[in-house]
Amino acid sequence: MAFAPDHALSLISRAWHQGRLAHAFLISGSHPDDLRHLAVSIAALVNDWHNLSDLDSLRQHGAIVIEPESKLRRIKVDQMRDAERRLQLTSSGNMKLCVVSDADRMMAEAANAFLKTLEEPPDGTLILLLTRAPDQLLDTIRSRCVRVPLFRPGHSGLDLSESGTSWVQLMAAYFSAQEKPDGLRAMGLLSDFQAILSEVRSEIEQRHKDALREEIDTYGKTTDGIWLRDREDYYDNLTESSYQEQRNSFLTILYTWFGELLRRREGLPAVDLPGFSASMQEIAARFPAADLHKRLRAVDELRRNLATTVREPLALEVAFLKAFG
Repeated sequence: MAFAPDHALSLISRAWHQGRLAHAFLISGSHPDDLRHLAVSIAALVNDWHNLSDLDSLRQHGAIVIEPESKLRRIKVDQMRDAERRLQLTSSGNMKLCVVSDADRMMAEAANAFLKTLEEPPDGTLILLLTRAPDQLLDTIRSRCVRVPLFRPGHSGLDLSESGTSWVQLMAAYFSAQEKPDGLRAMGLLSDFQAILSEVRSEIEQRHKDALREEIDTYGKTTDGIWLRDREDYYDNLTESSYQEQRNSFLTILYTWFGELLRRREGLPAVDLPGFSASMQEIAARFPAADLHKRLRAVDELRRNLATTVREPLALEVAFLKAFG
């Protein structure tokens, strides 16, 4: 059962005032802003903090906030071990708060390192895991948290960009066609997907080139060459991390697509892509649940492979043959 954010906060507030608050919550949903807003609201509740607006303001109040780092946008084991160490320190009377944003980006080693803290957290500790893809977390992580899935009242599914909508339309057309899925058609769909990714990367690169050029025009004559090299490296890294984030959003759509088909197969409504209900109903009727599960596992494997040093084109080719072949 999913909860509206205000209802979820009301239930958590009631548990808090009754002394029954769990030590760890897994907050999930399609809208990252809703997840972060609920985390901020919970922090304000348990610690009577004021003037909170975002995760950075939680840091300023002393909360531990962990987010993905580096070009690969991963949460590494060193981040989780540092969080464990800080949670062991004595508290000044406030609830010790640890927020892990984009928790599905935890590398396996980081997730395993954090298990002990989830099992036996220090007294007065509250852990909030935020994710749009809870199924990407280890079962051992999910089982140690109270799950709080959110939905946005009055909102019809995922917020899709123009390119995201194009990607869903391509998948719908692929499975709705009279031809059966096969390797050759899967490679054609991969080519379309890579064209979308290429366009996204080009837009990101151009935006960052423009930003760097503006900085050079403003500050270039008053600084040295080292500054310029540092800013170039900064924008190169920012371009890569931004691209990774956009690519991962398309993989989330892909994961959601097969999840929606499985819901339809079980007679449940499509909740994230309702605009494609008619085509999904017809597609789900043609594919056995075991087949859809196999394709979903291929997407899961792709997400994990892309978090390693595997070359992106190779990982995509293998995954598309399994998911669409």
